[in-house]
Amino acid sequence: MSDEVRDMIRSALADEPDSGLEFERVIADGRRRRVRRRFGALTAGAAGIVAVVAVTALVAGMTGREPSPPGVLSTAPTSTATTTAPAHPGCVVPTMTGGFPDQPRGTATPDELAESGRLNDALKQFTLPLPAGVEATPLELCVVKESWGGDFTVTGDRSVSVYVRSIGGQPPGDCGQRWPDTQCSITTLPDGSTTRIKVASGTEATLVSADVWRADGTYVRVFETGRLGSTNRVLTDDQLLAIATAPQLKVQWSGQTVPADPSARRAAELGPLLATVLPAGLRPEPVPDVPADEALRFRIRQGGYRAVVNLSDAAGSGWLMVDLQPPAEGTVACNDPTCQLIDLSDGRKAATSTETESGLTRLSLNTRAADGTRITIHASNVADTGTAANTPTRPTPPLTMADLARIAELPDLHW
Repeated sequence: MSDEVRDMIRSALADEPDSGLEFERVIADGRRRRVRRRFGALTAGAAGIVAVVAVTALVAGMTGREPSPPGVLSTAPTSTATTTAPAHPGCVVPTMTGGFPDQPRGTATPDELAESGRLNDALKQFTLPLPAGVEATPLELCVVKESWGGDFTVTGDRSVSVYVRSIGGQPPGDCGQRWPDTQCSITTLPDGSTTRIKVASGTEATLVSADVWRADGTYVRVFETGRLGSTNRVLTDDQLLAIATAPQLKVQWSGQTVPADPSARRAAELGPLLATVLPAGLRPEPVPDVPADEALRFRIRQGGYRAVVNLSDAAGSGWLMVDLQPPAEGTVACNDPTCQLIDLSDGRKAATSTETESGLTRLSLNTRAADGTRITIHASNVADTGTAANTPTRPTPPLTMADLARIAELPDLHW
């Protein structure tokens, strides 16, 4: 199974951001977990394949949920919605529910609920395009976070999630990095909409996604997956696109600006950056499954860009990870007594921490680029050997906190 397939599975299963990568909570979460366990997880290049059996359990079961008035926010909405009160009262996706590009907030503004109701009223006029003999549970779109999503199950062991939001100025995405077991195609429709179909095939599962950047200002993602061993898809490409382009899914909402999808072009542009700030004498070496000449390369991972590399010298080998997540609102802050705020040379703030236990040491730095890109940098004295090893492979990390700060200060390190 390639990294592309693993990322699609992790995206479908995601019920909470990785604590090492969620910016506002990285410090607080770090102290609540044992350092040894986190070292083992973070330094494992392929720490086991996530069981696809949980996909349906996480995403399914949303249809028919009760409306959630207690979850309605009292804050003034930042967007506009239709003024006609829908017959459907609207609904909210519970927090911690996976399967959507956004992490569900678990609450909704009155206008978000109204748009949920309007979308569900419109869906009453839409018939799912299904193969002969296949039945499906009802589809209901509930509030995620300035977006709406839901799912339906089809005959057998397959589940289909549907997610909609305003395009928010986002340009159509590309196919990203190619993998042998992943096929991708991009098509421009007669009305100017752009479609992208991805099929990730493997012995564990077959996953299919259809993304459409519609000419009417709506972005739709339709994602079909199944349980472990479910390799036979139910919906064809045309049927997935028929759902994604249905007029009933048009969003009447002016949301926030949405950053571009991660792209192979931008990943390639980020590639040369790290080599410019590594201390003399350190030798970059690839982690498992990465070609030797691509040791410092950024790759598309879990909705962002990530570079993972072993750094070696006479003292041994250590590990470095640099992760970029899409721009978002927020500030840099310390939420743990062990965290320290520092000033970068360009005036930005960075939150830093050092964790040690039984000879293991990990340095962490979190900051934001000028455009809001969330930057997370980790260095440890445990090399990534492809196993969950927690034995030090050098006395100290190959980089100091000052070295991590120099990486964060790179002017081109952003989305």
